[in-house]
Amino acid sequence: MKSIFRALKYKNFQLFFPGLMVAQIGIWTQNVAISWLVYDITKSAFVMGSIMFLSALPLFLITPFAGVIIDKFDKQKLLIIIQNLFALQAFIMSVMVLTNHYPIWSIAVLGVFLNIIAAIDSPLRQSMFILLVDDKKDLNNAIALNATCFNAARLLGPAIAGIVISTIGAGYCFLINFLCFIPINILVKRMKINEIKDEKIKNETVSEGLKEGINYILNTPKIGVLMSYIALFSFLGMTYPMLMPIYTADVMHKNADTLGFLMSIAGIGAIAVSLFLAAKSSIKGLKLILNIAVFLFGAGFIILGHTNILSIAMFAMLLVGIGTIGTLTSINTLIQTVVDDDIRGRVMSIHSICYMGTVSISNFFAGSFTHAVGISKALTVLGAILCIISIYFFIRLRNYSYTFSSR
Repeated sequence: MKSIFRALKYKNFQLFFPGLMVAQIGIWTQNVAISWLVYDITKSAFVMGSIMFLSALPLFLITPFAGVIIDKFDKQKLLIIIQNLFALQAFIMSVMVLTNHYPIWSIAVLGVFLNIIAAIDSPLRQSMFILLVDDKKDLNNAIALNATCFNAARLLGPAIAGIVISTIGAGYCFLINFLCFIPINILVKRMKINEIKDEKIKNETVSEGLKEGINYILNTPKIGVLMSYIALFSFLGMTYPMLMPIYTADVMHKNADTLGFLMSIAGIGAIAVSLFLAAKSSIKGLKLILNIAVFLFGAGFIILGHTNILSIAMFAMLLVGIGTIGTLTSINTLIQTVVDDDIRGRVMSIHSICYMGTVSISNFFAGSFTHAVGISKALTVLGAILCIISIYFFIRLRNYSYTFSSR
């Protein structure tokens, strides 16, 4: 246990971790509510995917520049501003839904606003971990604990959403999300971060900073191959939060309770693997874990595509949860191990594009593909491709070694 939670010996991480946990519970509660609300209004996988695609376009337009902003300005102050904007979006959504005034266009507009904020939030949080631990050797533990926090929230959030939607209505999910942002704002303000900014970076223009970040990745193949890996994985696999409401309704013929339950099962698998990764004292064997995780995720999709039995679907979602965090945490850790500190924000912003940005495109693709062939065939095909990709990158990654950057 001491090994698993060793990053909590640092005061800044002690403050950051619980606030992040509560905020993530709120976000996951809202995410499930939005998916259910949009599908309930449209009854169309194509329309649902299209709306999510359009609302996520800011991830492509803003995230590259977000990394430059993160490297130039105070990360702690930026984090406070971003959390306040998240709270504002949740408050507006709660008022709209609770007053029963939520035309589909308004959900799309607020989705755009949400993803503008997320475009900065994701690389900002990822680049802050190095500032929250005093010893670089505990960075992998901090990243893994972040994944544990994320997945504990993914376990609790959907369960809360399922109960709330079926009993008092989706509007209260957004209100819960709003309230969940209060603790992190209080705790982040109490952190004492000693961040030293390079004068060269502070004086760079945004375009110069962005160009340097892209060139750095292009000239560092061991990072570039991981960016390609997460982009492909996200494009094919990370659409499952959008696909699961369709699977639950059309294949299982169940309601929001079952959706929340299945998503929570994925959360259990994710927590298990994130705790396993947190207990690791080094990054040895992480490449192998990464490839196994992607293969298991693909297997989970294939199983879902061939069953309407709840117990089997539960096992499949367990594999999906294990595969999701096994993949995302391993790639994140390997990248942050080798990246230089003075360019970390820009690299992690491009990492966010490869992760969240590709999901926005794939939501449209997966929605269209599912509309054409049906949810079961779509899951089977996507799962098979993921299994093949895991074998391909197992071979590719053997050419690279990963050790801590000296800068």
